[in-house]
Amino acid sequence: MTMVPTETTSLWADAEWAAALLSLIGPKLGGLHLRAPPGPVRDYWLDRVRQLSGQMHLRKIPANITEGRLLGGIDLSATLQHGKPISETGLLGECDKQVVIAAMAERLPRNTVHYLCAALDDGLIAIARDGIETKTAARITLIATDEGTEDEWAHAALTDRLGLSLDMTTLGIHDVDDECFKRSDVERALANVGSVIMSDEHLSALASLALSLGIDSPRSTLAAVKVARAAAALKQKQAVEEEEVALALRLCLLPRAQQIPEMAEPPPEPEREPEQTDDTEPPPMTEQSPPEEERLLEAALAQLPEGLLEKLQTQAARLRQSSTGTAGAQHRHQNRGRPTGTFRGDHRRGGRVNILATLRAAAPWQPLRRREQSDQTAPRRLQIKREDIHLTRFLQHRETLTLFVVDASGSAALQRLAEAKGAVELLLADCYIRRDQVALIAFRDDTAELLLPPTRSLVRAKKTLAALPGGGATPMAAALDLTRDMAERAGKQGTTMQYVLLTDGAANVARDGTRNREAGTRDALAAARSLSMSPANALIIDTAQRPQPRAKELADALRGAYIALPKADAKTLNRAIRAAST
Repeated sequence: MTMVPTETTSLWADAEWAAALLSLIGPKLGGLHLRAPPGPVRDYWLDRVRQLSGQMHLRKIPANITEGRLLGGIDLSATLQHGKPISETGLLGECDKQVVIAAMAERLPRNTVHYLCAALDDGLIAIARDGIETKTAARITLIATDEGTEDEWAHAALTDRLGLSLDMTTLGIHDVDDECFKRSDVERALANVGSVIMSDEHLSALASLALSLGIDSPRSTLAAVKVARAAAALKQKQAVEEEEVALALRLCLLPRAQQIPEMAEPPPEPEREPEQTDDTEPPPMTEQSPPEEERLLEAALAQLPEGLLEKLQTQAARLRQSSTGTAGAQHRHQNRGRPTGTFRGDHRRGGRVNILATLRAAAPWQPLRRREQSDQTAPRRLQIKREDIHLTRFLQHRETLTLFVVDASGSAALQRLAEAKGAVELLLADCYIRRDQVALIAFRDDTAELLLPPTRSLVRAKKTLAALPGGGATPMAAALDLTRDMAERAGKQGTTMQYVLLTDGAANVARDGTRNREAGTRDALAAARSLSMSPANALIIDTAQRPQPRAKELADALRGAYIALPKADAKTLNRAIRAAST
């Protein structure tokens, strides 16, 4: 019998377990989310999966695969030859009952993620297009290789359907240990995995651990139960024991932890009884053992590498607060962007003709069209009509513009301007990566002025911010009108705009320039309602030392998010903008 990992586990031992479990019950688990950079460690582990699964080689789904190649469709050559629509099998159908690798899962397009999730849920792919309607079996075991940085992660809908999760980013080639399993062990366990018993106590422990770790999806708990039973079958056991539950905890639940569970405090020591004078012996002291889920959790945490749990806890925060400067809204373009399919259209109005899609649409009609032209002396071998023409559909991300609208009036202007300056500089540093733009409007005295036009230049922004004046009255209506003009201009240029308004909400200058608090407030609310009709997203940050309802009322009129940050510094302000922008 092959030696299995002992109680003293390591990351590589868990990796061996994961490879064996994928080979044993891969379709039931969906697959595995693998965080690992390209290199010899990942290649060796994938080769172990190939050996244990008995496959000749592992097929790969590239991140840029086309929809037709992934799902299948009409076989062009066979259709032209036989004169009727004949379907061809896509990559998912070709990989039925096999282990498949989704390369660079963090960059998979949403439509590809959708089709992979459908295959994992239903075990088949349904196609109804190009004159054909078929259903193809696609019972795959998916390994989603994730090479993303701290701010890049595979789509949550996909990883939620993958029962196992493995992080080998810290493993080096010297950490690779002996092989723990052989193909014969997997074949032997296949006959026994269905008869393995799991007690109600172990089931309750896994469910309680999932709740204490903040895991909402029930798929993770169900996968943990399957892993525990399969691990017992690999050890040739008839029932699940604590070791298998701990393994399921490490491979299925801990990688998805959203919070650190609170451990129950140990019971207080009983007070010492006074010494007895007689010969009666005191009753024996009984130690109260901790609950099973706490023992399992403590054992699993003790086996994890140092700092790994803290890394898991911050993963959700990184997903919520990814780099500001995210891609703008998508829109269709005739010739630029990422191709996302085809559609029937008129090439004379512009657009790029998709040759293959056009031929697929025309192929089934060739016999009929030849018969219609039988009276001609030299009929064309391939006849294409206007209704066969298909164009390529492109999706292009619009640029994103973040506009700061800063209240530079009043006695606290210098503090607010310092916060805005720091936030703009921090935001610009993020936008260098995303190639987004930043602009700045300041309003004081009687007017609002665009001090920093849309730019990506950090040097230009710093020079403008350094000379930004402060003090005076609050022309809120003028600032909101200028913001509306910027939003309209951005919309005409195809730019997605969001604006951040930093103010205490006190307006005392009307649209006609007169200084009157009542008229200024009335005109500001009217300008806010007009600005709310634009597609720009709004974030209103109340910078008053004691927040008042007036800023919240302004935010409601703008239909924007409201945040009260009376003591915000540049970093706090930037984090708030990041969270509101995602």
